[in-house]
Amino acid sequence: MAIAKMKKVTLISFHEKKEQLLTAIQTLQSLEVIDLPAAKENLQSLSPKERESIEQNIKKNESYLENVTEALSFLKSYLKKESLIKQYTNPRQSLSLEELEKAVGEFSSDKLLDKVLGLKAEQKKLEDAKKHLYEQEDFLLLWKKLSFNPRDTAVFEHIAVKVGTIPQTLSNDYITNVTSNPLVYTEEIFQNKDSFGAAIFYDPSHVIDVNALLDSNHFQALTYEYDLPPAEALADVQSRIQDNREANKQLLADLSEMKAEEWQLMLLSEFYYAKLQRIKSQQLLINEKHLFVIQGWLEEDKVNEIKLALTDTVAENEYALTVDDADDSDVSVIPTVLKNNKLVTPFESITAMYSLPKYDEIDPTPLLTPFYLLFFGMMIADVGYGLLLLIGTLLALKFLNFNKGMRTNLLFFHILSYPAILWGLVYGSFFGLELPYVLLSTSNDANTILLISVVFGVVQIMFGLGIKAYLSLRDKNPLGAISDSIGWLGIFVGLIFILFGQMLIPSQVLVTVGAAVAITSAVAIVLATAMASDNKALGAGAGLYNLYGITGYIGDMVSYTRLMALGVSGGSIAVAFNMIIDFLPVWARFTIGAVLFVLLHSINFGLSMLSAYVHGARLVFVEFFGKFYEGGGKALEPLKTEEKYIYLKNKKEA
Repeated sequence: MAIAKMKKVTLISFHEKKEQLLTAIQTLQSLEVIDLPAAKENLQSLSPKERESIEQNIKKNESYLENVTEALSFLKSYLKKESLIKQYTNPRQSLSLEELEKAVGEFSSDKLLDKVLGLKAEQKKLEDAKKHLYEQEDFLLLWKKLSFNPRDTAVFEHIAVKVGTIPQTLSNDYITNVTSNPLVYTEEIFQNKDSFGAAIFYDPSHVIDVNALLDSNHFQALTYEYDLPPAEALADVQSRIQDNREANKQLLADLSEMKAEEWQLMLLSEFYYAKLQRIKSQQLLINEKHLFVIQGWLEEDKVNEIKLALTDTVAENEYALTVDDADDSDVSVIPTVLKNNKLVTPFESITAMYSLPKYDEIDPTPLLTPFYLLFFGMMIADVGYGLLLLIGTLLALKFLNFNKGMRTNLLFFHILSYPAILWGLVYGSFFGLELPYVLLSTSNDANTILLISVVFGVVQIMFGLGIKAYLSLRDKNPLGAISDSIGWLGIFVGLIFILFGQMLIPSQVLVTVGAAVAITSAVAIVLATAMASDNKALGAGAGLYNLYGITGYIGDMVSYTRLMALGVSGGSIAVAFNMIIDFLPVWARFTIGAVLFVLLHSINFGLSMLSAYVHGARLVFVEFFGKFYEGGGKALEPLKTEEKYIYLKNKKEA
């Protein structure tokens, strides 16, 4: 059900046609290349030169792609940012592989990378230089009051000078010991929280005593690397800082205007990613002396497309293509492709979130869609919120350009806006305001809404059990159908008869019939479980234990009360927000009240949307899928391009 039938295709051709044929296959974006049983052994049997050639080619292209990614990432961080509206109104270009290759051939990729990565290296050099210059500036700012170059003191004839620092202490003992000593004259240059900077003048004949004095007070001689005195060196450094700032400013200005280079790097990224995938796929081929063999999975309705693509690429006598049905041994490895109509397709994301079906399973997407629509609408249940969702998604789909995945998500929420509006009409709610007519009031009919929620839950659970019965009977397992689904359906039907006979349509006949059906179904579950077991006594025990599962079904039905709880809570919060605004003076309602209305209802809308999305999926995953669905399928991974910056045209579009 709604799972595309897959074919195993095998292509044989000459080695010299390999690149052409792989390119044609990649353009189709629909063939998943698979590892042939002999491929790995064959790869190992290649000559060291051939094996090394494939590996080196992969490494070369991976390295080149990394350089492109690095250059593009660097450039994007400095380009002028487009407005969000412009980003989403400019359509993404579509190119075929031939057009992509032609576009890449119109410029030198090596020169482009050298240019951008060269600018990155230059920018790094400027940043490092700026950091070093700032360090020099900080150093020279401390010593700028020193009127001479410390390196020139060695030539003084009648006086000796030492320039350096003395540690700062709470009591200033070290600096006091030095400044109070008659052997030296101390000129304080700076003081900070760590040290004193000082110039020490003394008679050269007292050098030994002075050295002892300075050593005892932890004097640290200054290492000065400049040819100019500190003030002049500082001016020179600050001038170079300004030059660095101007150079960096010009570099950033140049980078901000490189939109053309950005586009070229995007093309290179797509081109080398596609090329790398083709090279990697060669590891899955069987290579004979003159021929190569490639095998893969393809949807049945795309077989003619690949035949046309191959015929357009090479002559018919230069390749052989065989198409085979998948056999039972392939079921576990056949990829799953879901095929549904436009209404159901957006809900495939819910199925994929849980797990894709295996190839021999049914696609649960069409089965979950009506329930998800019903549950989501019931949990939003406001005409205003539904219209907001409807108009927002409609405008986004109409006027904005999103990628394919985002458009599918927008369509998903657009479809969900309709049941939200319908349930809003049922509850008579418009942004928390009561409409003139109300079928069910969230304030007065909470018990009725609760009952309806449980009824919907029972319907979904029974529907899931019915699907399980169908699948068991399809697989020729009648005993399993009785013990796992039909018996439970009978118990549900019997209990429903009893409830009707006691509460809605008082009738002892209905009660008796219901009890008989429920008891008969329970006995059938025990007997079917026993008959399916080799050890009948043990099977009967397992059947009795199986009946204990009724507690699980009770828990499942309780879970559906969230449909009432979330719908009522969302509506109540909206009403409370409106009451807050009503408390404001009349003049304030149309100023701050209008702002509060938008803000508060935006919060409630977001929370309601999140709750409905999550809890709707939970009810499907646990209460519905748990009855019949396993999943564990594998998505098709066709040989294609990355499509990160462009869309790849297939043969029809090209």
